[in-house]
Amino acid sequence: MQQEQQTSAGTPESKKKALATAANVLTYKNRSAAALYDRLLEKEIAEEDAAYAVARLIELGFLNDETYGQHVVEQCRAKGWGRSRIAQELKKKQLESEMIDLLLEDFEPDYEKMQKMIAAKLKGNPHPDRAAIKKVTDSLARKGFGWSQIKQALDGYMASMEEVESAAYMNMYWEEIE
Repeated sequence: MQQEQQTSAGTPESKKKALATAANVLTYKNRSAAALYDRLLEKEIAEEDAAYAVARLIELGFLNDETYGQHVVEQCRAKGWGRSRIAQELKKKQLESEMIDLLLEDFEPDYEKMQKMIAAKLKGNPHPDRAAIKKVTDSLARKGFGWSQIKQALDGYMASMEEVESAAYMNMYWEEIE
């Protein structure tokens, strides 16, 4: 007959097991405190022990929602996402609303990257039609950018296209004179 080993919640052994499981979970993937707590419950760790493990890891500095959130924001910015899409991702990662607001407080989109996205979608067309512009604005909106940001990036793209056209015209003009 096999003897089942059960550890009741709140005992030093169960807390030690919860802490070891939490540390193991974090070696595979960084998580927010809430996401780690939920993962521990999925692994059949008692609520009391899961709460203890999360609190202890926070106390020891191994679990920090702000640092984790900053990392997520950097990853999302690298993907070319805007504020609202990043906020969605942070919420999905189970960060609290106040933390999301704090992390995105000074968020400024990378207009240069946005203009590169626009140029790629428009294939360098200096005079896009309405359908092409709608396609670009819809794409940027899906990436989480607001209309004012999209308009600013489009204006910058159009200005750069005018500069390119103007420079090309001037080069042709100088070639004709020489």
